[in-house]
Amino acid sequence: MRTMAMTVLIAFTIVTIGLPVAAEVAPTKESLTEQCRKHTEAFEYPEAIETCGKAISLDAKYVDAYFWRGIALVATRQYDKALADFTQVITLSPNDVQALSNRGLVYRRLKQYDLALQDLNRAIEIDPGYAPGWLSRGTVFAQLDQWSDAILDYSRGIELDPKNYTAYHNRGIAFEQTGQITEALGDFRTFLKLAPPNDLLRPSVEQRIKTLEEKQ
Repeated sequence: MRTMAMTVLIAFTIVTIGLPVAAEVAPTKESLTEQCRKHTEAFEYPEAIETCGKAISLDAKYVDAYFWRGIALVATRQYDKALADFTQVITLSPNDVQALSNRGLVYRRLKQYDLALQDLNRAIEIDPGYAPGWLSRGTVFAQLDQWSDAILDYSRGIELDPKNYTAYHNRGIAFEQTGQITEALGDFRTFLKLAPPNDLLRPSVEQRIKTLEEKQ
């Protein structure tokens, strides 16, 4: 309200002294994409999709707009449209590891595991230091019941991103599936230390710890 009042006062003052009022600056593809990013991070997905669409209308080859719209589309489970956006990013920028990793995630959710692995393998090959590539590929292996491979990928991801509490949860599941109870308990306890108090996985992890402790 204070900002609005100041704006009105300034506008009135300019008019009364006879100076020209500055023309409104048209939004650019960069400013629109930045708005889209902020909407996405605020979980305002319809607004994000609309704003990035406006950026794309200004430049049909602006990769950042496709990328952030793809993120918002994934969040709203519009997977086919998200695939199209991430594919456009990869077409325009073939070594974009974030787009490859996110398209791999979409393929995984669609249970197209071969395609998911193709994208994630490529992302890891391009940038072995990109933790989400390893963690996402680990989840593909887990969904294929390839638990040993999942543990290796989760471990590499945790080395690169040691505060990623979800990674400890997922590796704990993999350890549990392979009968490595001590290691599973260690990961689940680390998850509880790192995860926020309101994390939805907390109750299930606490129950898993209780069950595994009884098995020891």
